[in-house]
Amino acid sequence: MERILRLTYMPKKLTVQQKQSLTRYILEMAAVEQDLRLQSKPGKELTNYLIYAIDTLHYQNVRQIIKEYGYPTQKMVGAEAMKAFFLLVQHIMHDAKLQEQCLKHCDFEPNEKAHLTDRVLINRGELQFYGTQRQRLPDGTLKMLPVKDPKNLEKRRIKMGLTKES
Repeated sequence: MERILRLTYMPKKLTVQQKQSLTRYILEMAAVEQDLRLQSKPGKELTNYLIYAIDTLHYQNVRQIIKEYGYPTQKMVGAEAMKAFFLLVQHIMHDAKLQEQCLKHCDFEPNEKAHLTDRVLINRGELQFYGTQRQRLPDGTLKMLPVKDPKNLEKRRIKMGLTKES
């Protein structure tokens, strides 16, 4: 719980030390959410409710980071923190506009851009493009959600650094 409460701190200016602080802050937020997600189980478990609460807090923090410092880049926070920032943005399910802006302004890796592009498309009710989004079936298996232009899916996936589906 102490780890969660520490996430309310936000640096104010982007000095060298605060770049480092912002980097640690992004990494810590992602670590908390990933820890919870790895512990979660289907159903009405307390962990699942905590995930929603943390996602809400992280949504506000991501918006605050962007407001105060602009969209993070690898130059600003480093590659590891950008991967962490991607995870945070990917889990902001209710704000496709913010996700779209991050796609435009953050220098995510190609495979991360593919995942986030598909997430935005699915959230808009459209077909995904790279085949990264899945639905968990009642038996626990994952089924790929419908894809636009399935004939050329493998070419698109390879271009973005994703593995083949077939």
